[in-house]
Amino acid sequence: MNKGVVHYAILLGIGFCILAARPLWAADTRDALQAASEAIRNQKRIYIENVMQLTPQERDAFWRVYADYESGLAKITAERIKLASDFLENNAKLTDAEALAVLDQKLRIDGKELQFKQSYVAKFKQILPGRKVVRFYQAENKFTTAATSELYRNIPVIQ
Repeated sequence: MNKGVVHYAILLGIGFCILAARPLWAADTRDALQAASEAIRNQKRIYIENVMQLTPQERDAFWRVYADYESGLAKITAERIKLASDFLENNAKLTDAEALAVLDQKLRIDGKELQFKQSYVAKFKQILPGRKVVRFYQAENKFTTAATSELYRNIPVIQ
């Protein structure tokens, strides 16, 4: 199968994971978002594996570092899920000050995620050539952008 088709199918799967969880949001927002996040994490691993084209020598070392990377990202994602679910449950009732506090928290989480990702560049450089490190971060960004776009499509704009 063509790699472009594989990549498209995986990215399309992100949307289905999120949309499948969407009807559950009214019942239990946090659990639905957590389930969608786990499904997305699994799709992301498949996507990264297809994009990276790792040699047998690189594969084991990469996935060990990636496991630590993904574990750290999961903690940040949990903060993002809590913020999103709180927003979904309360957005109609937020005061101006509370809405601004949500924005501050979102920007703090974004900054924390960026710092975390930057901290792993050196670790990936120890096990991969520079072009593959860049490829990983490009794939990570492409996948995350698609997943985030799907997620935010289902979150209403504050009124």
